[in-house]
Amino acid sequence: MNTFATTMESLIKRKIFTNEEQAGRELLRDYVLRQIASLQRDLARFECKYGMSFERFSEYLHERSVLLETQQLSPQQRQSLGQAIMLEEDDWFDWKASLEMLDSWLGLRQEAAV
Repeated sequence: MNTFATTMESLIKRKIFTNEEQAGRELLRDYVLRQIASLQRDLARFECKYGMSFERFSEYLHERSVLLETQQLSPQQRQSLGQAIMLEEDDWFDWKASLEMLDSWLGLRQEAAV
């Protein structure tokens, strides 16, 4: 017997769950909700870090990129701004990925009525 089956059997024996179907449903529900909560914390951290929504941050990042391209900056200023934009772009990608993953998990929760 594999580890998963043994664990399921133990949970049912201890009357934590009445059967395998209930155990699977409850464990899946818990997992989905933990993923959603984790992503919501990530999104809140980005919003707190930048003090704005993702949409506004996207606009802000675009504005900074335009500034880098159009303004007369010293080499030091250009390098400094370029490095800052690169770090912000990394956050933008992570933020966008978190938003997309949250949307996916919320969809799964709705589909499975979790």
